[in-house]
Amino acid sequence: MLAPAFDVLRELGHALVELLLAPLRHLWGLATRDRRLADFATLEASTLVDLAMRPEELPPLRDLVLSVGDASGEEHAREILAALRPHHPELAARGFGGRVLAADGMEVWTPLADLNVMGFRDVAAQLPLFVRAVARFSRELRTRRPDAVLLVDYPGLNRHLMRIARRLGVPTVQFVAPQLWAWAPWRVRDFRRADRLLAILPFEPDWYRRHGARADFIGHPLGDELPAGFAPLPADGEPLRVAILPGSRRREVEQNLPLMLEAAAAVRRARPDTVFVLPHLREERWPRIEALLATHPELAVETRRGEFHEALLDCHGCLVVSGTASLEAAMLGLATVVVYALPSRLAAWLARHALAVPYIASANLIAGRRMVPEHLGRRLDPEAIAADLLAQLAPDTARARRSEVEALREATMAPGCAARSALALEQAVADHRTLDSPVR
Repeated sequence: MLAPAFDVLRELGHALVELLLAPLRHLWGLATRDRRLADFATLEASTLVDLAMRPEELPPLRDLVLSVGDASGEEHAREILAALRPHHPELAARGFGGRVLAADGMEVWTPLADLNVMGFRDVAAQLPLFVRAVARFSRELRTRRPDAVLLVDYPGLNRHLMRIARRLGVPTVQFVAPQLWAWAPWRVRDFRRADRLLAILPFEPDWYRRHGARADFIGHPLGDELPAGFAPLPADGEPLRVAILPGSRRREVEQNLPLMLEAAAAVRRARPDTVFVLPHLREERWPRIEALLATHPELAVETRRGEFHEALLDCHGCLVVSGTASLEAAMLGLATVVVYALPSRLAAWLARHALAVPYIASANLIAGRRMVPEHLGRRLDPEAIAADLLAQLAPDTARARRSEVEALREATMAPGCAARSALALEQAVADHRTLDSPVR
């Protein structure tokens, strides 16, 4: 079959054009950053989409193709499948995933979610694999047309798959609308092709609407995962318990944990009674984590293997790498300081001048203000990080932040994200079949 080869060539052509245009686009991005920052400040928050009704005329779904490229995406996909299966008991899933989805019964074509690919260098090293993935996706959709395609995050690959699915007329839903508002607004034309874009941050639907695309706010998936309670508030005279969260990826641990330990040492000098805790879920990171902890034996960091939420609920504050973990910590009510050390002058310069957002922490973006301190750059000051953490741990500050966090959780993290996503997929399929019907 020649069609998959043509699809691969077409997508390689798109990628080559993007590569050639990238310098001009990024220059444009730098030139327009101030305007985009001003526009970002005017975005309005959306309420949760109303998807209370299941389509009455929708036949059972039997075949769903997924594309999932990382471990967190696998968990989200597994939850959405669990929400679909009671209503579609014959549903079979196939596509790109990893060990988690394979154990859940999915036919995994290529274990992309197990590769932990991050950044341009990793993608370039795996380019032949991604070319084969595009060809496999095209061949599978042409050989056995599915009821729908569900693309989970991973926009670098999934935008190419979305174009193929759209050309073949297959209903397509993108779970986690990509954060194009921060770095690449020109890519929005790819995501206009989705039947449904599912946004997890409340201001995103307004941004996509202004750029000619439809997105629905379905709430943040953390709403289905966060424990119901909150971390304890620090009390006067009580020893402080501080979590150190250096990230899940090897590169994040290498770049951030040494800095975090220096900041922890500064906290200990100011508050000698502070207890430090390091929880981590990925067993393969522990040898390097323990080697770095050995450089600061005076901290006596308490390690919690295979734990995360349980450990955080025992703590008052945390030092955390920017990412989902920072949002989890903030929404559990911990005094949170976000850290992200950048390895090069170029990366630090781009972070200061290219990102068109006022903050990097999701908690701050959701709150619309600097609710948690952020430290992003190349040569970060551990003393300043420690000072911010101690200020956040002050009892009056902690109590005021708790009230704000409770309101944010209620508005943006209501449980049911997976169920709403499943309903959105069903409605996309129903709408698609209505449009395809010869009787209007």
